[in-house]
Amino acid sequence: MRLFAACLLLWVASCAAVGGSSARERVTERSGALGPRVLVVIAHPDDETAFAGALYKLTTHLDGVCDVLVITNGEGGFKYATLAERIYGVELTDERVGRAELPAIRRRELIEGARVLGVRRIEFLAEQDHRYTTDLDEVLGSDARVWDLARIRAALARTLAEEPYDFVFALRPTAATHAHHQAATRLARDAVLARPAARRPALLIGSVSSPSQSSASPNEPDGVELPAPTFHFDRTQSFGFQSKLDYRVVVNWEIAAHKSQGTMQLAMNRGEREDFALWGTESETDVAAATELFRRLAEPQFESRTYGASAGTNAEAKR
Repeated sequence: MRLFAACLLLWVASCAAVGGSSARERVTERSGALGPRVLVVIAHPDDETAFAGALYKLTTHLDGVCDVLVITNGEGGFKYATLAERIYGVELTDERVGRAELPAIRRRELIEGARVLGVRRIEFLAEQDHRYTTDLDEVLGSDARVWDLARIRAALARTLAEEPYDFVFALRPTAATHAHHQAATRLARDAVLARPAARRPALLIGSVSSPSQSSASPNEPDGVELPAPTFHFDRTQSFGFQSKLDYRVVVNWEIAAHKSQGTMQLAMNRGEREDFALWGTESETDVAAATELFRRLAEPQFESRTYGASAGTNAEAKR
C-alpha cells in the first residue's frame, strides 16, 4: 500500500511538472548561418504568423537565424476548434477535452508552421492559456497568478544571454488586444532592457495591416499608431512567372499549419504588410540596424526566368 501511494505521488508530481516545464525543439538545422539573428517572443502558438513573411525571407534570403519562444500552451483556443475535431479525432470544443488535448496538438502545429519559415528552434514554456481578456493586470498585476512570471523572466534572460540576437520580434501591445499578447511583449521588453547596452538586441514590435483597404485590418485596431520610425515588410512583393506570386503564399502555408484554430484560417490573404517599430531600444545604432534589415528584406529574392513554347502557350505571352 505504501509503495502504491508513493508511486501515485510520484505520478501526480510528474504530471504537475509537465504543465510548467520548458522544452526546446530543434526545427531546422541552421549551423553556419551568417545573417541576422532574431528571437520571436509570443504568447500563443500561431502568434508568429504576424511576422511570417519577414521571417521566411530573413532565413531564406538573408541566411538568418530565427528562434521562437512561446509562453503558453494555447489551450484556450478550444472554442475555435470545431472543424479540427474531425482531423484530430477528439471533441476539442468541449472545454475539458480541449484544454487537455490542445497543448500537444498546438505544439505540433507550431513546429509544422515554423518549419515552413525556416525557424531553427522553438522554446515552449508551457504556461497556461487561461482565457481571453484585455485586462493586463489579470496577467501581470501584483496579485496575478496566471503565469509563473519569475520563471518566464528567467527563461527570457537565459535565452538572450545564450545567443547574440540582433533583434527581438514581439506583437505590438495595445489596450484593445489580448492581455497575453500585451504581457508577452512587455516581458520581452523588460528582458531586452536588462541586457548590457553593448549586448542588447533591438526590440521590434509588429502588427499586420492592409493599406489598400479603406477599413482597418482585423489585426490592426483603429486609431492606434506605431511609434516612429516605422519599418515595413511588404507581403505583396511579386516574383515568379509573370510576377504572379508573392509572400502571402508562404504566410498562407504557415497559417494552414494551425488547423485547430479555425478563425486563424480566415486571415489568409488578408494582410498585405507587416508593420514594425522599435520600442524601448531607439538608439541611433538600433534605428540604423532596423533600417538596414528592412532594406535587405525589400531586395528581390528570386531571379526571373523565361520559358519557351514547351512550357505552354502562355509562357511566351508575357515575360
